[in-house]
Amino acid sequence: MSSSRSPVLALALALALLCGCISNEDPPPSDGPGKVKVVASTVPLATFTKMVGGDLVSVSVLVPPGANLHTFEPAPSKLAEVAKADLYIKNGAGLEIWMDKIIGANRRMLVVDSSSGIDLLEGHHHHEDGGDDGEADHHHGPSRRDLHPSILTADPHIWLSAKNAAIMAENICRGLVEVDPENADAFRENLAAFERELEDLDLELASTFRGTEGGKFIVLHPAWGYFARDYGLVQVAILEEDKEPGPRQLRTIVDLAREEGIETIYVDPNFNPKSGEIIAAEIDGRIVALDPVAPDYIENMRKVGMEISSEMMSRGRGG
Repeated sequence: MSSSRSPVLALALALALLCGCISNEDPPPSDGPGKVKVVASTVPLATFTKMVGGDLVSVSVLVPPGANLHTFEPAPSKLAEVAKADLYIKNGAGLEIWMDKIIGANRRMLVVDSSSGIDLLEGHHHHEDGGDDGEADHHHGPSRRDLHPSILTADPHIWLSAKNAAIMAENICRGLVEVDPENADAFRENLAAFERELEDLDLELASTFRGTEGGKFIVLHPAWGYFARDYGLVQVAILEEDKEPGPRQLRTIVDLAREEGIETIYVDPNFNPKSGEIIAAEIDGRIVALDPVAPDYIENMRKVGMEISSEMMSRGRGG
């Protein structure tokens, strides 16, 4: 009799162990909530979210490094990540032309517009953020069209300003608090620490560019408009609406470079550098890559500041 029961007992024990293994891999129970699942449009937004969320968030990036932000289309695998998210952090300012697909993948998640409250510059992009239409209830804060009627021509590179980054981090913090109110204090403490870092960065950059006000720098892609505005500089872009310039435009920039004594052309590693290389060859100058979506945000901004200010100092722009 005992021998006939042993297989049954063994099976029961096996099932219990199996259930135990499965439960260990499942999300923690309600009395020990797991990490907030976040998808961010870009690498900088993911960086800001990690700075605010710390160990309480799990963040994935929709647009991978090296992809063109303006022509990107989300793959099914990325949409599958979105479908599991509690929170989506979008850049806003008209960047996400594919936002309707994101909303369609997950109508339950909160969508935070990180550009809310930022004074937008005019840009050269005329894309529509499809997520705004009919989905206002999913967004944190009012529609961008309500705040900025000229949204379709806004410069979307808002993160390339330490001042803007602080506003974006605040928007992200509010979103995290909304989806995970139990950890509100931790999010706000992290935000305060990150804002101090951003304030120090801004003061450092302001000091770096003291005496260079009005200085011009030539870039391939017009990503650095907010950076230039913050420190009184003038960005001269080679590409317009991401289109290669014609001979007349190339000649205009070459003439400007010679008049200003500019010997450096800054290219974006996510774009074809051909036009920049042509101008650099004409002025016997050099090509330097500036990455607007580098993962180490503060160190990258510091590096960019040192590079551009040193170039300006070398041609007598410093005071």
